[in-house]
Amino acid sequence: MKRYIWFFLLLSLSCSGDKKEDSSAGMIEGYVQNADGTAIPGVQIIIDNSIFFNSNLSTKTDADGRYKIHIPTGSWYAFAIHAPVYNGRQYRIYLHPDNAIGFGGEGATRNFVWQLTGAKPEPLSGYYGGVVTIDNFPGVYLDVTKIAFRFEPQGMLIDGSEGGVLFRSATDGYQILDLPIGRYKVTAQYGPDKLKLRPWNTEETFKEELIFDFEPQIAGNCDNCFKIEYNQ
Repeated sequence: MKRYIWFFLLLSLSCSGDKKEDSSAGMIEGYVQNADGTAIPGVQIIIDNSIFFNSNLSTKTDADGRYKIHIPTGSWYAFAIHAPVYNGRQYRIYLHPDNAIGFGGEGATRNFVWQLTGAKPEPLSGYYGGVVTIDNFPGVYLDVTKIAFRFEPQGMLIDGSEGGVLFRSATDGYQILDLPIGRYKVTAQYGPDKLKLRPWNTEETFKEELIFDFEPQIAGNCDNCFKIEYNQ
């Protein structure tokens, strides 16, 4: 009888040891940082179920930019959403994962970095940068692809870094994609002629220089964007 008791006791200790070695299973963890390596606290981490709609887990990064969540069996993706305030506006920005591949209930490590430009990996779509949409004043019709826009940063960009002057055109005829979010002074040239600009769908006076911030959201239209109207 005593032999049986010792056998089960040893078996129990062996099993508990296995569990201790497997303590990392069922855990998603990582860190979030700026492009310069600075930790970002308070970033929302969403662990989204890839099969069941609106079924997710959520937490925020700590003071060191780290997070950890226990996850059940399932199929998951990890996302990080930063909500910085810039020039009085609050933005909602997806951060770039070091690995965008989904994972199961065994757990994984997913780290994120605040990237100002570039294409978002699947299952997301679009770009990390802002979008500028171009429209014309009624009766003024130009080949938008031939309008040269110059964007000059006014102060630091949204992540606190220093931007540079950008020269872009609307290659698809109506949008300029993936500009680092910041405050800009924009001018436009059509051949030898300077165009006049104003915010779209307003009664503001057209000017050769327009200073703007990206809108965090234009309801039913776009996020992190700005719409410009041009005139001759």
